[in-house]
Amino acid sequence: LFINAVGAQALKDYKYSGTDLSLTYKYILSPLAQYNVDHFTPKSLAPNTITFLGLLFMILSYSTMYLYNPDLTSYPSTLSLPWWIFFLNGSCMLIYQTLDNMDGKQARLTSSSSPLGMLFDHGCDAINSPLGSVNWCVAMGIGSGQTFACFWTLIGSAIPFYFSTWEEYYTGALVLPVINGPSEGLILGAGVSFYTAFAGVEKWHEYGVYDTLFSQTGFAQGIFDDQAAFAANFFESNDEFRGLKNYQLLICLAAFCAIQEAFLKGYSVVRGHGFKTVLNLLPFLALLSCAVVVGVYLPLAVAGNLRSFMCLFGALFVEQVTALMLAHMTKQEMRPFRVVLVPGVAIAGLSYFGVMVDGEESAKVVLMYTIFAFTFVGFKFTVVISEITECLGIYCFDIMTKRGDTVEYVVKKATKASKESSNGGEKKSTRKATRSSSRGRSKKNA
Repeated sequence: LFINAVGAQALKDYKYSGTDLSLTYKYILSPLAQYNVDHFTPKSLAPNTITFLGLLFMILSYSTMYLYNPDLTSYPSTLSLPWWIFFLNGSCMLIYQTLDNMDGKQARLTSSSSPLGMLFDHGCDAINSPLGSVNWCVAMGIGSGQTFACFWTLIGSAIPFYFSTWEEYYTGALVLPVINGPSEGLILGAGVSFYTAFAGVEKWHEYGVYDTLFSQTGFAQGIFDDQAAFAANFFESNDEFRGLKNYQLLICLAAFCAIQEAFLKGYSVVRGHGFKTVLNLLPFLALLSCAVVVGVYLPLAVAGNLRSFMCLFGALFVEQVTALMLAHMTKQEMRPFRVVLVPGVAIAGLSYFGVMVDGEESAKVVLMYTIFAFTFVGFKFTVVISEITECLGIYCFDIMTKRGDTVEYVVKKATKASKESSNGGEKKSTRKATRSSSRGRSKKNA
């Protein structure tokens, strides 16, 4: 369904190329992962099992956050949340990061590196992006009352992720900058949760950092006031500008880093491979546009189902980046048209022109779309993994058992079955002819 004959051959020839320029990764995270692989990891453990185990920790953390805050309510309602769920989230993020760094080292140690492992790792990272973003929102006490803040928390990690995958599609190499999401980003996210666990969620809604940087020290006082007031009004409607809260400053910093990284990568790819490369940015830009339009014209539906809306965005985002990665590995053309995004464009268009009215009915439509998107992505993941394992003759979570159904094996098996069927038919015809001639001879003798 998703991999043709040319793609199957390209999978066999695929070699991963990439580098992480992060100093944190080089001197801390990578040695830690290597030590764990060398001393605590059985050689029979498949790298994909390590990757999936890390994702399960994030799902555990997300599920715990969901049980205590299912509606994604905002501060001060989140003051009643127990401290330990934030400590759990921070711990799960660091465990996920460590296991994510271990899978590649385990693959090289056991000589089990494969395109499936690359895609599986990339897919789990993509799933973790929205999960982690929703948990960060809970940790900072933002939710249904700050839709814009939640949106930027979500796309703050999605933008660099998509642009890095898009760059790899054209250059053939995944290059992570000195400061990147998988290294410093996850550490920062874990730090946010640990800070909330020990200091309280109310600290994110104070003005301590802004007052220290601008008011008390006089640094750049008056220079950025207009810009800060403009940004603050996007987060919350204020009649009088007081400053940027701590969580608002953090989101602004993340947004700035994401936009500058996207600009640098975009400029590099377009300059090296032509303006036609922008075509494969269209799905992601369409997704961002639809999210903004729906948030503006269906505010009640989004605010009342903010967690579902963010998960819907995450599912569509995962589908796009994994499709881009699969196209890169199979040397196939990435098609900008995404079927699963069509209902989203329709909802955005209908809400923009006033056909879909904000309220409970529109919220039900968004919820149905979310279920459809999750079903589609789950089905696609299952089929793609099955096709890749058949092409390469491997299993997803087992590196000890050899599998025979490679492309060549499948062809030979089909050819053998066809020959046996043909031989069986010939033998049957021979037996039938023999019986007929025997009956003829018997009649003649009689």
